[in-house]
Amino acid sequence: MPPNPLADPQQPSDLLLYRLAKLTASAGRLVTRLCERHYGITRREWGVLMWLARQPGLQPSQLADLLELDRARISRAIASMQAKGLLHKSTETGNRRRAALQLSPAGQRLHDALLPQVRRINTDLVAALDADALAQLDQSLHQLQQQANRSAQDEASDAAFPPRQSGHRQNHLG
Repeated sequence: MPPNPLADPQQPSDLLLYRLAKLTASAGRLVTRLCERHYGITRREWGVLMWLARQPGLQPSQLADLLELDRARISRAIASMQAKGLLHKSTETGNRRRAALQLSPAGQRLHDALLPQVRRINTDLVAALDADALAQLDQSLHQLQQQANRSAQDEASDAAFPPRQSGHRQNHLG
């Protein structure tokens, strides 16, 4: 029996990350259209709404980590959402660098209106799987995430690939 194409990719469509990106792009477009056309927010702003509804008081750096965004992008999303009246940013007395973010009442209402629709997009997608396949997918995604985390840690400690500094890699070859 030939090897599974995921285990021995020979063409782009065999690559796991390519296939996951295609899935995310296809299903993600549904969420993006919903957010942009019906609610006037970006998908990134939806991510901020989701996390702040779940964990009020997060700092911008924590949100950036949760959403896997750089600080400039999260800063732009926060500024846009403040302008739309969707969140409030408060700073600690004596330490303006520590900001806590909270949804405004309008932001909470938007989250509450949008969440069931986004959940429906997700449940419609996984409805293609039976209960056993869904449980296997959940377990497999967990295992893949753990492996990706380990690989990222290994790469971070690899001197052959130094971290980016000032927008470029330093040349350590000579």
